[in-house]
Amino acid sequence: MHITFFLNPFSGKAFYGFFSEERIKDILRKHLSRSHTFEIVSGVPPDLLQQKIREIAFVSDVIVIVGGDGTIKTFADFFIPLYDELKAKGKNIPFLIPIGAGSLNVVAKNIVKNQTPGTAPRIVCDIVNNFSSRSDVDPLYIRKVRPLKIEEEGFSPHFGFMFANGLIFSAMEYYYSKGFGPEKALSLMVKSILSIIFGGELSHILKRFIDCEVQIDDFTFPHKKVVSCIISVFRKMVLFTTPFTHNYQKDKFFVAVFADPHIKLALNFLWIALGKKVLEKSFNGVAQNVKMSFEGGYTLDGEVFKREKTTLKISLGPELLFLTNEKQKGSQ
Repeated sequence: MHITFFLNPFSGKAFYGFFSEERIKDILRKHLSRSHTFEIVSGVPPDLLQQKIREIAFVSDVIVIVGGDGTIKTFADFFIPLYDELKAKGKNIPFLIPIGAGSLNVVAKNIVKNQTPGTAPRIVCDIVNNFSSRSDVDPLYIRKVRPLKIEEEGFSPHFGFMFANGLIFSAMEYYYSKGFGPEKALSLMVKSILSIIFGGELSHILKRFIDCEVQIDDFTFPHKKVVSCIISVFRKMVLFTTPFTHNYQKDKFFVAVFADPHIKLALNFLWIALGKKVLEKSFNGVAQNVKMSFEGGYTLDGEVFKREKTTLKISLGPELLFLTNEKQKGSQ
């Protein structure tokens, strides 16, 4: 099989040398089976991304995406529209392996277990060395994931895995202004809770409701003022949080809407973050379609989309075929 490493050298851990081209090449030369070939594509300029992703999609059996959640989201935006052309020309859709080289790496950690900057390239070798050809790939090691499809009025559709507006959108803007990394995210969580309860640096941007109308399948959320809406393909999200109360259901995604007072949400944060409690004015469930119109912008896989007002529909897009190091049991 031919394996292409699609490397974002500007993602956090790659930028600091954890995923340099030379280090990846050295590991592949030592541990990748000689029955496989590989190449590394790195530092593609934004105006050439679409062309380059098309090129590697047509020559690769496996594409290893080395970057953060935003890198995977950007790759999917250009990769999924190629499906019809690939099929029309008799090409297989390449398998994907996400390697977390960003700050939080929620997607990568949900797909490839127990990866660290030190072990990730070797794990890729272990995964692909199990198979001599594409036809030899064990279906139990293929994880089919349908990303969120975001259809926003006035913009082209795009794809992602984790959506949020309101308080989390504001917190993400603040997070970008202060830097990246899990320690920054944990610090922000603690600072946000304390600011809401006691007042402080963040209270002026976090202690507010946004105007928001939400339709969840056939259910109309009754409250028009909300703190935040969260939609995710995965139950496990940033750091330790698993804020959804339902188990994974095929062809559905997780939805949570919070409309209770900020102080009540903050005091119950741990139970909410672990999916153990739903407050009186909140919703927590799964859905196939969500329509919403709300004040302000939103964040998708860590990227911030600034808007005065947003109207959009969220559903599930076509499947991405991920190779993983853990046999699948049917749960996200």
